[in-house]
Amino acid sequence: MMLQCPFEEDLMDAVASGRWPHGAGTELRHHVEGCELCRDVEAIAAAFLEDRDCAWNEAPVPSASAVWWRTQMRAREEAARLAARPIIIAQATATVCVFAASVALAPAAFDSVRRWIAAFGATASSVPPEISLSWIVGAAAYTTLPLLAVGLWLVLAPVVVFLALDD
Repeated sequence: MMLQCPFEEDLMDAVASGRWPHGAGTELRHHVEGCELCRDVEAIAAAFLEDRDCAWNEAPVPSASAVWWRTQMRAREEAARLAARPIIIAQATATVCVFAASVALAPAAFDSVRRWIAAFGATASSVPPEISLSWIVGAAAYTTLPLLAVGLWLVLAPVVVFLALDD
């Protein structure tokens, strides 16, 4: 901050501390009477301080019960967040375990599904040709549904983890 008058900082300190004009030194008061810049500084600083005092007096102060209620609500919310952390960790762990189990058990499930379709496929020769299209659709569903399930899981898993870890 560039000062243009050597007494400007002393004047601002005196006004801000409430010592102006009666508590300030005689030399400072005589200087302000003769210095136009310091008179402007005094007028502006006094206006700012008066506005600050008015704002302090007009500021609405909440009742003690309202402050106490807000404090209690904040404490409860914080306690709920702290209590929810182990639950969130358990949910995330369960999600990871379910995914790992589904990946581990997928080959066994696919083998049993293949055998089941093969058993029905053996009867396909006795089925009229009009129905063979449904067997093709069934075979397509056999390969498509697991892929759709994996794709859906890949889309929803990050959302579930995000919601579980979101504060």
